[in-house]
Amino acid sequence: MKKFVLAIITIGTILIANWGIAALFYNHFIDWSFLTGLAVTICIGFFNSSGGFMSDLTDSKLQSSNYGHWTATEVRTKIDRQKRSFRTSISFYVALSYTLIAGLLSLIYYNV
Repeated sequence: MKKFVLAIITIGTILIANWGIAALFYNHFIDWSFLTGLAVTICIGFFNSSGGFMSDLTDSKLQSSNYGHWTATEVRTKIDRQKRSFRTSISFYVALSYTLIAGLLSLIYYNV
């Protein structure tokens, strides 16, 4: 039941964002459907992953002694690299499915 509710919330969020962007730019709903789905999929993927470039960047800033005006960030011990991992969720699968379907419908719409 929880997965079903999360799927409904995700698809509702994508549809409302898509409608809002289309209304903001005075375009059709189909014009922004693929890009909105892609943006939501990337955001969900980014926030459900750990490790990688952003974690390394954060760790390197913590280990540097001359970062900004806050000199208390010096760390005397070495921070181990985080293992890259990605946790899939029902929201990611819904957003990915929406993106694929929207891309296919956009191709059909603009090629006919």
